Amino acid sequence: MRSGTTGNTVTGVVTIVVVGYALAMALVAAAVATTGDSNALGMLLLFGPRWLLVFPWLLLVPLAFRKSWWLVLTALVGATVTLFSVSGFEVPTLSALRTGAGGGKTLRVVTYNTDRSVALASRIVTDMLAWDADVIVMQDCAPEVRAAMQTVSSVADTKYQLYSESEFCVATRLPSALLERSTGSRNAGRAFAIQVTWEGTPVDVFTVHLPSPRNALWAARKGSADLLEQSVEVRSTASAAIAQWALANRGGGAVIVAGDFNLPVESRALGRDWSSLRNAFSEAGWGFGHTMFAGRHRVRIDHVLVSPAFTVRRARVLSGYPSEHQPVVVELAIITR
Repeated sequence: MRSGTTGNTVTGVVTIVVVGYALAMALVAAAVATTGDSNALGMLLLFGPRWLLVFPWLLLVPLAFRKSWWLVLTALVGATVTLFSVSGFEVPTLSALRTGAGGGKTLRVVTYNTDRSVALASRIVTDMLAWDADVIVMQDCAPEVRAAMQTVSSVADTKYQLYSESEFCVATRLPSALLERSTGSRNAGRAFAIQVTWEGTPVDVFTVHLPSPRNALWAARKGSADLLEQSVEVRSTASAAIAQWALANRGGGAVIVAGDFNLPVESRALGRDWSSLRNAFSEAGWGFGHTMFAGRHRVRIDHVLVSPAFTVRRARVLSGYPSEHQPVVVELAIITR
């Protein structure tokens, strides 16, 4: 009797934990979808280490298998919600898988916030050759990196045209011209644009850098939440202004907007202001897609957004670079009509 009672107690505890954690993750998923980065609590949620919430299921799912089928189903549903709706795990769409398997030429774009890394200067030429990219946009580009980038054509068969403005370094091996100069400031967000020609199609390429939430998040870690609401407002306002500047009067042409948005993919401002474009990693990436690493705090805030003129064949985040941010590489194809 005592053994049976103990078994029933264990079963009851496992059931409570599995069901309770599944319900908790459903509530977190609802919060991510409805309030993410629109207020102080939503900001903390989106910039927090949500990916860690997946790991309890590595224990809870096997425990559920030892109890009952309905508890297994509850655990699997809860794990799926946690992985995709809470933590932001991405898998390629069927369209991207079909497109990626196809042949033909691709337009390769790299975006990278270098965090003003001076160490990058000693390796940037090698990196550029390894990327083999048609367009490279960098934010927080140090003068030493800019100077090093100017030497890449001396060791490469294909010459790169280098544009620099404010904090931006933009390089392309395609026919190109300056489209619009930088707008804004560090506190209000900045953007810069060139136009390239790819397979006979003019493509407007924008690189952006919206205001950083860093100071607000550091203050919150030290117990002060006063700057969170201000950061939400500043980043939302900057996103709206730069989106208006970049997307107004484009006439449905080929557009790429790439850079450090400082907005997680679930951010309401990102969805509100840039909804006419598609997120390349959301469409063709595998995994969490974290682009900024600060210890356990890993977030996806560097994006490549594309207009309907493109299909996305591949999207990935590189690793091993000397900054908290890491480069995003996207391969695109023009939709022929």
